[in-house]
Amino acid sequence: MMKNNWMQQIQSMIGQKAGSEGIGKLLAPTALGGLVGVLLANKSSRKLVGKFGKNALIIGGSAAVLWSKYKQRVKETHQDEPQFGLQTTPVDLRARRLVQALVFAAKSDGHIDADEKRAIDHSLEQLQVGAEAQAWVQEAIDQPLNPDLIAQSVKNEDEALEVYYLSCMVIDVDHFMERGYLDGLAQSLKLPADVKQGIENDVNEKKRELA
Repeated sequence: MMKNNWMQQIQSMIGQKAGSEGIGKLLAPTALGGLVGVLLANKSSRKLVGKFGKNALIIGGSAAVLWSKYKQRVKETHQDEPQFGLQTTPVDLRARRLVQALVFAAKSDGHIDADEKRAIDHSLEQLQVGAEAQAWVQEAIDQPLNPDLIAQSVKNEDEALEVYYLSCMVIDVDHFMERGYLDGLAQSLKLPADVKQGIENDVNEKKRELA
């Protein structure tokens, strides 16, 4: 297990800069696991719910070894963007993007209906994540399922990779809409085909380990 995996890094930064409220509290392991459980209650990825908050987002061995290669390959696809890789999204907006990616992945097989919305609202109140974080989740639920909305704010290769990795962890591809969403997200993020497939292979291996 890697000590410096990307989710731990983000949680650490959020804890230092955002305190115990809002989006920082939402991305704490227990609250994140609770959010995933709410969003995926009726989804095919429910098997991950019980383990999501503990270790489902830890980058496994093969991904750890390939991460530097992935970063270089992604940077190559953004050569027409001189500022790409030279900037970093502020931590609060970066965390907000991850929540948006999580919600988009959860609704990639269709939509979140009124009953599911009510259940989510109730569960977020129970998690006590704060009004701001709750509003961010609701905003992502209400937004159209457009991967460009996520990709447009990505400023470097680490941010692109983390969004796709998280999305793959949430989605079990058993519907053409889910496959289409992931393909569209990879295209919006300008992930090379080999990087896209490598992440999906690593995630699928991890899911088998967690099953």
